Amino acid sequence: MKNIITVIVTALLAWVASQYAWWAIVVIPFLVAVVLKFKGGKGFLIGFVSIALLWSYLILKTDLANEHILSAKIAGVFGLPHIVFLIVNVFLGALIGGLGGWSGAAMRKIFKSNS
Repeated sequence: MKNIITVIVTALLAWVASQYAWWAIVVIPFLVAVVLKFKGGKGFLIGFVSIALLWSYLILKTDLANEHILSAKIAGVFGLPHIVFLIVNVFLGALIGGLGGWSGAAMRKIFKSNS
């Protein structure tokens, strides 16, 4: 239950922060992993899942608003089916968020071992 709440709060914080800077989807999982003292795997997983949920919502909201026109054309450029293109985008965003969480856990470990 605690992990689910952490995922939801991380996604919400990343959404709010991404209104000001797109790269906030990396910074928020990083900070959450540092503040909540996550180990590497848990930091990655929380960042991955939270940003995957956020990215899914944002991509689907935008894609439905323009009736799949833009994403279908971009998918055509890459020679991918529309749904595969959307899944790849969600996966890339989630991977970035996961790496942000993992980096936060690693940063905390580095400073913990030096003090």
